[in-house]
Amino acid sequence: MDINLFKVHTMKLLKIITLFLLLATTGFSQKSLPPLRIPPVDSETKTFTYKEVVTQEGAREVLFDRGMSWMRYYYLSPNSVANVMDRANGKIEGIGRLRVVYYDKDSLRRDGPMITYAIKIEFRDNKYRYTLNDFNLKNTSRFPLERWLNKKDPEYGPQCDAYLYQVDTTMQRLIKTLKEGMKPKAVKKDEW
Repeated sequence: MDINLFKVHTMKLLKIITLFLLLATTGFSQKSLPPLRIPPVDSETKTFTYKEVVTQEGAREVLFDRGMSWMRYYYLSPNSVANVMDRANGKIEGIGRLRVVYYDKDSLRRDGPMITYAIKIEFRDNKYRYTLNDFNLKNTSRFPLERWLNKKDPEYGPQCDAYLYQVDTTMQRLIKTLKEGMKPKAVKKDEW
């Protein structure tokens, strides 16, 4: 195949994918946002909370080491996220950040507000528990994201539903990578 023809087909494919992604992301209006894609609300605290105890074979120290390896994999600067790294007591705690995006009237992608959240991973022999909560809009004063569920709140705007969708999607990805990172690494034999 001619290299120029390959480039043309590749560019067309990229344009189609970009158009599809643009339509998919800008199509999330208040009416079309799936209701299950907002963060889960804890029944006791009434705050967004992701929490689960996961059974995973391994001693507490081994699981802690895997958790720290995952932190180094997932976060660009894990030391700026984790403020507690206690191997003896099996605990990692910190404050994570994520930037949400929006599309302006010209359909250009723009950076939205910064969201902060608390992350805690606790380790015991053969299990660990993660907790993601305390979601706030990074601002001069505390602004809990749960306020975006109230459509009558003065700070609510149609983009808030898309922001909550992005928060939930990011947290689901974080949980998935954490669970994968906590599994033991397969040992490959060097047979030759």
